[in-house]
Amino acid sequence: MPAQLAEQFKSLFTQLQKLAQEANHQDVLAQMNSDPQFTYLQRHIFQELMHDQSAQFSISHDDLTGLLVRSSLVERLDQALEGLRDQTSVLAVCFVDLDGFKAINDQYGHAIGDQVLSLISSRLQDSIRSGDLLCRWGGDEFVVVLQNVDRHQSVEGLANRILSAISNPLRLSLDEPLTLFLGASIGVSVAPKLPLNASQQKINALTLIELADQAMYSAKRAGKSRVAFAA
Repeated sequence: MPAQLAEQFKSLFTQLQKLAQEANHQDVLAQMNSDPQFTYLQRHIFQELMHDQSAQFSISHDDLTGLLVRSSLVERLDQALEGLRDQTSVLAVCFVDLDGFKAINDQYGHAIGDQVLSLISSRLQDSIRSGDLLCRWGGDEFVVVLQNVDRHQSVEGLANRILSAISNPLRLSLDEPLTLFLGASIGVSVAPKLPLNASQQKINALTLIELADQAMYSAKRAGKSRVAFAA
């Protein structure tokens, strides 16, 4: 029973953190301060949660890998696309799906699978540049946003660098050392550049990610462990 109560409290606390972080801070605080039904303790706890940087991190980052979650990636990508028209650089999205991860997970179990995902996440972080964005999209799928690329030809080189980082043997530190091998199918979409006076609507984040996802499936159909570009 104590363990069950502890888990229930943890779940409720996590929900409170999310509510506090997603709230419109000033409006909510003003309403709480003017409403006598809220106690001092309730207002104090809410304000502490609202300004808790660790809570903000946990909401915007994946628990296992520490990478951005979907909602944070989409928000930041949309912001990047807003300013793209005024820049001469290229922005591209790489949708990465691991080849062979399911077999590893099935054979060795979820604990080993989690270690593999953590190691791959670290490799991805090391293979991208400081201004790029990296997200665990879900399961064994990742999204990389390549920003401020000098030309289209460089995008392919950066995508292949990601592929090489994933394809190197994975050596896990266990009681009995284990070496595993993975590949990746990577789909790439490049944001179209519009003239400064263009009136047509710009592409949004989800559309650009969907195009990269479709290209990823093209890479899988072509034999996996390769990079494919959206048409």
